[in-house]
Amino acid sequence: MTPKLIHLRALVVAVFLAGCASAPPADMGPAFDVAMSEAKSDANPYEADKTLTALLDRSDLSTDQRARALYARGSLRRQASDDRPGAVKDFEAMLKLAPDHALVQNAKEELAFAKADVETIETGLKRMLTLSQWFDSKWVLGEHDEAAKRYRKSGLSPNEVQVGKLRAAGYLCESEAGEAPVYTVGDTRADLENLHWCGSAAPEKPAQS
Repeated sequence: MTPKLIHLRALVVAVFLAGCASAPPADMGPAFDVAMSEAKSDANPYEADKTLTALLDRSDLSTDQRARALYARGSLRRQASDDRPGAVKDFEAMLKLAPDHALVQNAKEELAFAKADVETIETGLKRMLTLSQWFDSKWVLGEHDEAAKRYRKSGLSPNEVQVGKLRAAGYLCESEAGEAPVYTVGDTRADLENLHWCGSAAPEKPAQS
């Protein structure tokens, strides 16, 4: 290889390395705070969970931003959006990602609570439970699809609190002509009027021949 080619190759390598060294670190900037604010202000915790999940799917978050988003979703799942195992995973991921973050102590405390909840609920599921009790346990464990489908198949109506959760999570819809009404037997209730099962809880339509 001639000295001229050697010099050219060295120049190309130097330019490439300089470009790598000058690449800006991942950071969403102000858009991150806007997305976090939207999630925190959303009255529907299940929609807020989706917002935070979409945020965490991005590849341009800084370590601090990803840690904050993981903590926010973990805290939400431990409480309002009902997914204790998901909360455990989020807090553990946050602690592994940023062990020196300002939110570490909070994350450790919430992680302990979430783990205790999971252990207690899973132990309770080994006992004989009513459908309502089983639903509440499965719901808190984040198994929303399974819980909603079993209630629909039972033909029984969920209680008012459960109806609120199912509506917020998109399993119950309001319609004048629902194909699978929530109310089937027993005393009529105002909160069940015109409600039907929808989304992934809706009955599967028979295959057309």
